[in-house]
Amino acid sequence: MTQRHSPKNNVVAGTALQRGFTLFELAVVMSVIAVLATVLLSRLTVIQQDAERVAVRQTVVALRAGLRMKVLELYASDRQNQVPALAGQNPIDWLAEKPANYLGAYTAPAIEKLPQSHWFFDQSNAELIYILSRGNIFGGYRSELLQFKVSLQQAPLASARPSSPVDAPQVALMQMGEAGGLK
Repeated sequence: MTQRHSPKNNVVAGTALQRGFTLFELAVVMSVIAVLATVLLSRLTVIQQDAERVAVRQTVVALRAGLRMKVLELYASDRQNQVPALAGQNPIDWLAEKPANYLGAYTAPAIEKLPQSHWFFDQSNAELIYILSRGNIFGGYRSELLQFKVSLQQAPLASARPSSPVDAPQVALMQMGEAGGLK
């Protein structure tokens, strides 16, 4: 008996040659891809939140260093009497380079209209504010804003340095509210 080849449907001796995926195999592959994509997207969200948290902390550290430099500059030029005026100023102005996500100073901002993940200075309250991206959690507390203010504090007697007067005020960039984690 000889094998017959049918050119129309590729049949060799009564068995069909199978080409391509079955619907079941395709469904399994698509399910695996969907699970992997879900895991990847959830990890990307966590990484983006961590990156935002690090960027905010880095900016706050730079702002505090800029404030220290400004105070030292005033003391070095014998203008200590101008230190209390720092409490109402915009801390971003003390940086050599403004952050790329700094929007500017506003008198009465409509916060809901401003973009997320950006800084701005509220002149009415003399506060520097960072608008968090949706769903970001800082220190276990969910908030939309991180608020900072330059505040004037009297130095305690025990911590007064001998080279500075006892009643010399200290200025600090303090975090306002409860959106903790950065202090």
